[in-house]
Amino acid sequence: MYANATPSSVAASTGNRALVLHERASRWVPAGTHSNSRVRNPHVFYAARAEGAYVWDVDGRRWLDCTMGNGSVMLGHQHPKVAEAVRGALANGVTTGHETEDAVAAVELLAELVPDCGMVRFANTGTEAVMHAIAIARHATGRTKIAKVEASYHGWADPVWVSTWPSPDLFGTPDRPTPVPGSAGLGPDAGETLVLPFNDPDAAERLIDAHADELAAVIVEPALIDIGYVPASTDYLHRLRQATQRSGALLVFDELLTGFRLARGGAREAYGVRADLSTFGKAMANGWPVAAVEGRADLLAHTDPQRGGAVGWVGTYNSHAPAMAATRAALQTIRDEAVLDRLDALTGRLSRGFGELAAQHGIPAVLAGAGGHFQPYFCSVAPHDYRSALHTDADRYAAFSASCRDNGVLVAEKPLLHCALSAAHTEADVDMVLEAAAESFAAMEEAP
Repeated sequence: MYANATPSSVAASTGNRALVLHERASRWVPAGTHSNSRVRNPHVFYAARAEGAYVWDVDGRRWLDCTMGNGSVMLGHQHPKVAEAVRGALANGVTTGHETEDAVAAVELLAELVPDCGMVRFANTGTEAVMHAIAIARHATGRTKIAKVEASYHGWADPVWVSTWPSPDLFGTPDRPTPVPGSAGLGPDAGETLVLPFNDPDAAERLIDAHADELAAVIVEPALIDIGYVPASTDYLHRLRQATQRSGALLVFDELLTGFRLARGGAREAYGVRADLSTFGKAMANGWPVAAVEGRADLLAHTDPQRGGAVGWVGTYNSHAPAMAATRAALQTIRDEAVLDRLDALTGRLSRGFGELAAQHGIPAVLAGAGGHFQPYFCSVAPHDYRSALHTDADRYAAFSASCRDNGVLVAEKPLLHCALSAAHTEADVDMVLEAAAESFAAMEEAP
């Protein structure tokens, strides 16, 4: 209906219900939204419904969704099998406070997909799962210090909300990054976190070895997706594994975003490296709120009160029945259908087309991605860490984002976030993104 309309023309023709809602919300809600990641210009995006690869806003405009619930909606909005499973769970009337068969089946499916799967416990969010993993690591090692990678995002818990998008005037030297709190109001342990450079195995090993007696855990995203898409090298992850084994620290893979997209079995399958603990979520339930900690049986035993485990694990909404039904259906689909092959094919088509446009217009740009995750970088080569990702031209990315918006394509507004496709996207949808990119490249070429 509004495929080629600008936001101002949409507002004129519909009365702009989104603006009205934003003004109403802002009376009570800071920034008018319940997550700062949803802040947009000129106001928050208000969705009315979603199906497949598309989302409709409250003003009736249909958008090609290339955000897909921050990458969590891997199969597409309202995937028939997931939707049917959730409806069935709701009809049964059980929501919280009890375990269900779906929760048992979901764990069994996870164990089928993840090579050499250990024990598993469910939580609700990635932040919760990471907090549990840290508690297990601290108890198991008798240490408290955490190491994490510069620009990795592991949620908003104090020890890991550090150096996620640090300012260049604060982040220190490349081989020894300075810990930069990601928010005001964090506890003192945020400043004690050891920050490791990404994809520099020599420097990372030196730092881990220097703090060997203090470290409880080293946590890493196998691909940095909250700055777009920057995968680890195989050597880097293998060297982290070796360094943590020397030090006695636990290696933790945060697979909230990489799980089931790097490979069906996650980074363990893709890289051949097994972490001591791994966190999963997002795509695991196709957008329903669920997360999990998977790991060595002796480590998860620390959370088992029947075996004398001293690490607590509680939560009213843990293994929430509708979310477990969604998890079971989503993992069955990922197991039985060629979902990842489809996503890799679509991502490859988008990356090749984007590269051809960049070459045609003489604009330094690359589109990095895999498994449906993607991000355009307006620089000559794909970044290998956060500091090289900062070289992307923010103004050119803004032109790309604006062209997408004007053509009815919803992408991340900031140059160091991430975009995503789902299995519901088609080749025509990918071409729609490329058409918007072509308009932005033409405008960049004409700009002084």
